[in-house]
Amino acid sequence: MDVQISAAIIAVLGTLGGSVVGWVSQRDGKNVARLERKVAKYAAEIRARQAEEDVACEWLVELNAGTSATSIKLKLRDRTEHERGQRPSLAPSDVTDT
Repeated sequence: MDVQISAAIIAVLGTLGGSVVGWVSQRDGKNVARLERKVAKYAAEIRARQAEEDVACEWLVELNAGTSATSIKLKLRDRTEHERGQRPSLAPSDVTDT
């Protein structure tokens, strides 16, 4: 009878251990999925702001504020760095879906 009790205790502990491992892996999977959604959201926001910068520069060319969109973009980035202390450092190719 002692062997049967020992086997039952081992089976119960094995089942509980398996349940804990499953719970932990599911929890970690949910956290990874949440972080992946957050990264995708930020990447989309970066792409949107880069597109906004491009459209604004083209618009300023139409208003004769500069000779080309590239020169205006550089002036805009220089002015932003001078006034706000920040300068964008990501190129559109840096923000890609993997």
